[in-house]
Amino acid sequence: MRLRTRLRASSALWAFPVAIALALFYYYEVTAGPISASSYGYAPTLVAYPLASMYPFAYALAAALGAWESGRLAQGAVWQLAPARSRYRIAADALGPVIAVAWLLLLLPVSMAFAQEGATPTLVSLRPLLMALLVCVAHSVIGFAVGLRTKPVFAAPVLAVAVWLLVATSVTLDTFWWRQISGQYPATLGFGEAATWTSMLAQSLPTCGLALAVALLWSSWSALRRPALRGALAVCLAGACAVSAFSITRDWGPMPPLAKGEVAMSCTGTAPQVCMPEVTADDLDAVHTDVASALKDLAAAGITRTPPKLVTDTLAAGPGHSASTGSTWRVGLTKGAERGTVRYQIVRSAIAFPCRRPDLATTRVVVGWAAERTGESKTLQKLLAQDPFYGTEQRSALQRQVRAVLGKPGPEQTRWYRRQLTAACAKAENGGAA
Repeated sequence: MRLRTRLRASSALWAFPVAIALALFYYYEVTAGPISASSYGYAPTLVAYPLASMYPFAYALAAALGAWESGRLAQGAVWQLAPARSRYRIAADALGPVIAVAWLLLLLPVSMAFAQEGATPTLVSLRPLLMALLVCVAHSVIGFAVGLRTKPVFAAPVLAVAVWLLVATSVTLDTFWWRQISGQYPATLGFGEAATWTSMLAQSLPTCGLALAVALLWSSWSALRRPALRGALAVCLAGACAVSAFSITRDWGPMPPLAKGEVAMSCTGTAPQVCMPEVTADDLDAVHTDVASALKDLAAAGITRTPPKLVTDTLAAGPGHSASTGSTWRVGLTKGAERGTVRYQIVRSAIAFPCRRPDLATTRVVVGWAAERTGESKTLQKLLAQDPFYGTEQRSALQRQVRAVLGKPGPEQTRWYRRQLTAACAKAENGGAA
């Protein structure tokens, strides 16, 4: 059968406009805005975020159309004809257009995201997409197998609903291992993050194992002609894949382990050297100027004794970045540059309490004093005004406390600052008591 004739006869032809409309709707309603606001053109995000909405639809479409195509072939008595071609070849010809339309639901929004941000995909970024394409094929095979035994008018809609529900609801369950093996990668991947091959394997194994098992059941190989032998091997294959996926993911939390993405950095200056991702480094020189001036003011106020050698952007390291050290400060430089708060971020990073959770009231007084000494009081007041639980009276009381400290001689203010760092931790340990 010619390709044009095959396409005209396939259910994929009438599903094609539905797939296009669905992909465009979800992209413009769900994906385009967040990607424009916070992706920074980072390739793994531009792949993972658009796919998050499309997994259930692509898999459901592949399974439903696969069932419809096999049912149509069965109704046409194709399997009763003299075998001029392999049954697998006939199935592949029927599933080709189906898989192409299902893949369109995945490829179109990802392509649009890269076009929107003017970015280029990388091999690391394509891992969730490759996994989804493979799982699409597996769902089409499973659907084809169901359609061999069930009327397509029933099999197609039931499979569409069942597959959509199984995949779409996986991220809502507290059974975390289930969301790691459903074929729907649950992480949208922030800047600096990347999917691991292990998590891709876990997502693929159960569905692909089941697809291989049903293909084995359909085998006509002479060595596997005994139905009992084929059935036993199929069950073992599907079970081994499912158990393997469970054993990989059973200790994972709601999110799979993430790899660190390869982020190209731009750096400038010395003492300190300031580094930002290349994609956000347009204002690197201005950021370096702000960092250097803030460090100078901090030294004059006695807040820092030894300036850091390196100030690097936390954006490149992702959400789980390591803490700052004495020689390396990790600061949200990109966010600070967008909001005009680079100097304040440096001031805030310089205030190093000797515990993880210092007393909040004491912290605010210390930060308020440091902001006054470095010319960042307006930025702090603006940030405090955005806190709905910190009203005008509380901000006025904070200003009175800060002014009382500022009325002391300079050396005494510095000693007060050192004492407050320890006192904030002591108060936290005592439940906030003075």
